Amino acid sequence: MKEAVVNALPEFTVEIHDVPIPTAGPDEVVIKVVAAGSNVKDWAHIIALKISINSGDDIAGIVYSIGSNVNASGEFSKGDRVAAFHPMLTPHGAYAEYAVAPAHTVFLIPQHVGFEEAATIPLVSMTAAISLFRRQSLPPPWFPLSPKAGPVPLVIYGASSALGCFAIKLAKVANIHPIIAICGGSYEYAYSLLDADKGDVIVDYRRGTETMIQEVREALGKLQVQHALDAISSNGTWVPLAQLIGSNGGQLSVVSGANRYDEPELGENVEIKYTYVGTAHYGSYKTSMPKQPKDQESVENDVDFAYLFFRYLARLLSRREIEGHPFEVIPGGLRGVQVGLQRLKEGKAAGRKFVYRIEETER
Repeated sequence: MKEAVVNALPEFTVEIHDVPIPTAGPDEVVIKVVAAGSNVKDWAHIIALKISINSGDDIAGIVYSIGSNVNASGEFSKGDRVAAFHPMLTPHGAYAEYAVAPAHTVFLIPQHVGFEEAATIPLVSMTAAISLFRRQSLPPPWFPLSPKAGPVPLVIYGASSALGCFAIKLAKVANIHPIIAICGGSYEYAYSLLDADKGDVIVDYRRGTETMIQEVREALGKLQVQHALDAISSNGTWVPLAQLIGSNGGQLSVVSGANRYDEPELGENVEIKYTYVGTAHYGSYKTSMPKQPKDQESVENDVDFAYLFFRYLARLLSRREIEGHPFEVIPGGLRGVQVGLQRLKEGKAAGRKFVYRIEETER
């Protein structure tokens, strides 16, 4: 089969190799990949670690084979239409004709959802879900907030990104409002997701930090922020976001593991919580990560949460209560991966996810 390997050295390149079709372990599913999706980490991790690997983790395709334990469970069968979250920086990723994923991060996709749309979903939806419902303990979509509970404001910075948009979608299903969506350009899709009747608003950060903070506070009125998500987590974006947390204290989720988040401007009333989405597979953080969770035991349960979340997500998709992210198909199949990753590296996604139709790969 064909597989795309992303290289950091001697320069950023993607090479196509011929390799054997992988074999499923007892708890794994081998998927014939129809569409693969890209994420920023697909190039960023490669360059930071100076490694070469098939770094794709968003898979959509057809079940090719299943392991013995998966077969015994009866959950998946050969020929099923599925999407999957592949364990990051491990072999047999999404940029190939066949990929492997643990069964607990594989989920069925309904007939009305195309493979390209499905490939936009796994990693970012799980990142949003772990941030909101695990690290911050907000009520999950299957136990939504009661209308009688009153408003629970959620501030999302980088709301027009794929992660930001999935955070909006999941918060809505969980009845978390008002949502204050902070973004710049390409805000149209994020705006379409909001419910103005429940107080949701867009705030443009391009007007400057002071104006941004003022507009958020005006939108909230007397409500205090206790929950925030920084979907960008770069160049100190979390610092002004932390200033929005109310005097009673609150939680701010970040998604980059490269920072310590110990700036003095953060204040003692803000608890910074780093989301490492890999806990969906491993139930732990890497010891090298500068920001570690206070409750390691809780993190162990992220594996079971991932299993439950993806099955409920499949239900939401089938009921059309949630959808994938706007996408652009990069032509050329696996040979288009370098083009897509380079455009991500240059910040040219413009609110879209890049996906690749594997069958377009030249033989």
